[in-house]
Amino acid sequence: MKAKQKLTVFSLCLVMALGLLAACTPSETKADGSDDAADNSSPIDYDSFGRMGNNIGFGEDGGTYLDNYSEYNEKLTYADKVAANAERNTPNTYTDQFGFTYQPVPADEKGWNISYLNADDRGCLACHESIEDVVMSLDTKHNVYAMGYPTQVTIANCLGCHRNAGFGNIQLVETLHGIHNSNPQFTAMDGSCDSCHFIDSDGKFNLWDYAKYDLYKGITDVKADEANLDVTYDQTTISDNSQLFFESLNNEPSEWRTDTDPAVADAWTLTIDGEVENPIEMTVTELVEKFGTKSSVQKQGCIENATGNAWIYQAELTGVSMKDIIDYVKPADGVTNIKCTSEDGYNMVSPGFDEINYEDCLLVTEINGEPLPAHQGYPVTLAVPRNSAASYIKAIQSISFVTVPSDGEEEEEEGVGTPLDPDTGKMQGKPNSAVLNFPDGVVLEGQAGKELTIEGYADAYDEPISKVEYSLDHGKTWTTLETPDNDPTCWTYWRLNYTPQEAGSYLLKIRTTSTQPDGSDRVCSRDTNFLFHVK
Repeated sequence: MKAKQKLTVFSLCLVMALGLLAACTPSETKADGSDDAADNSSPIDYDSFGRMGNNIGFGEDGGTYLDNYSEYNEKLTYADKVAANAERNTPNTYTDQFGFTYQPVPADEKGWNISYLNADDRGCLACHESIEDVVMSLDTKHNVYAMGYPTQVTIANCLGCHRNAGFGNIQLVETLHGIHNSNPQFTAMDGSCDSCHFIDSDGKFNLWDYAKYDLYKGITDVKADEANLDVTYDQTTISDNSQLFFESLNNEPSEWRTDTDPAVADAWTLTIDGEVENPIEMTVTELVEKFGTKSSVQKQGCIENATGNAWIYQAELTGVSMKDIIDYVKPADGVTNIKCTSEDGYNMVSPGFDEINYEDCLLVTEINGEPLPAHQGYPVTLAVPRNSAASYIKAIQSISFVTVPSDGEEEEEEGVGTPLDPDTGKMQGKPNSAVLNFPDGVVLEGQAGKELTIEGYADAYDEPISKVEYSLDHGKTWTTLETPDNDPTCWTYWRLNYTPQEAGSYLLKIRTTSTQPDGSDRVCSRDTNFLFHVK
């Protein structure tokens, strides 16, 4: 937004997306200190009815536009007019929490994006410094989120839970309109429907943060055969512990652990019972001493990690193998599931007992050779490969082997992932891809004519990635990265090298395809859009 004003919003848990409906007053101060309303248009006069007009085309004694045709050459200079408008409407730039400079809106030679689209005053980050800040500022409880990689939390993350009111959550559409329209700060900032939405030619209300990339002017298109993209991938790249995304526990923040004191593991009792022959009640330290530990590289992706976002990481996990636990406790015949419960009361009944490879299912005590970080559930977290982070339960206190009776009806098998996107009918975020080393809209100084490396991932939970495609001309032509024999237990980490020949704004579109169990393709519900500015 033109001035960094925070909306203190009153919301239910869905308001992670809150920034979505934001707008600004037209006369606010720009980031460079200039007044955006000053000298922003042609000289304005008002008639006796208070209607606005200007004196271009009129003589001193009035007359029609045609009567004064000869005066146009004195009062209208198109080139100067356009240049002045573009200068007045230079997009805002900001510095994010990772220290990157980013610019949400491309500059264009006519100032179209600002003066006509009003683009600097629309979308989540026009009013809010970050969605994380929105969540933490709510008057009601909402779990706290933090990114590991330098990407922005966006409306897409919120829709991971709140698009279809899944998981007992309320849909965004049911609350965001009332929250903003009843907020005096939103009104004072000239907020309107256009703050969040773009209304297309069919009268459909589209989210601005999705539609904007195809509306912006000033983006340099480069055909695939001219871009000469060099794209490679591996499945072994490991995230640093500083790059692990975070979602808080459900208990009070005052109860969260902030360190990894070994005394906690020494005293933390884990109960493993239910329909088993040999129940266990041991501390985490005792479990490690009795069963030993194993290590494996695993990915973890949040179920709320929707299109183009980076709530994902891959790390070396070390812990007690659930296979060893199962062999010891000896579950009864007919056990269908395991139920794990965290200290904050959160519990999850796992997928079918026979569907999990328990050799790689770990009671995690270390990540990348270091004690399990406090924000990742110290002293012990359950890791269930090929499943979303909803199955990675932090600070476990109990594991029960249970039999869940069948209701006689077979559920439609859709696999692991987020809810369906009602706009496309496809599963949102499965498959998915995002840029990990830069925020969207990043400003890259001194990059013209020099090779640029953009890094990111592709993933589809339990499905292998078959290909990732990249376009620099709004999807007209594509460069394809084939990923044969892909291992769905690991992410696909790609690196794209590109040399932008000139300064300007560029849009990288990423289209990801995975292979479904029946062998057919599953194409991402939305292409990922990554805007970057080369200086």
